[in-house]
Amino acid sequence: MYKPVLALAFATSLFSAQAATVFGEVVDKTAAMPVEQLLTAPQTHLQQVVTISGTVDSVCSKQGCWMKFTADSENGPFRIKVRDGDMVFPLSAKGKTAYATGVVTLWPQGEDKADGYQLVPSAVEIAD
Repeated sequence: MYKPVLALAFATSLFSAQAATVFGEVVDKTAAMPVEQLLTAPQTHLQQVVTISGTVDSVCSKQGCWMKFTADSENGPFRIKVRDGDMVFPLSAKGKTAYATGVVTLWPQGEDKADGYQLVPSAVEIAD
């Protein structure tokens, strides 16, 4: 009597697990902080491993080597950047919820601009 219900529950959880696009290692979503929280004091997370969550604002259209999370702050949107070819983020990620684990680093902006912050990820998950 309970077998069909358990099978359905298992199939549903299996389908849900496959619905995400994953790059690199596994993201610990229980440790995720919203990107807005990181941006309140990004310097305190510099060179530290963090997990963030947010909505994908844009994706590199040439090589998929970066994507940006939407952020309503003067520091946003917030960039997630990999070395070209390490991970290739799909253009279809735009507008989706994503999670990323990695090291917060400085992002040089050029001569007349203050440096920004970015995440160099070891793991990224884009929810479908």
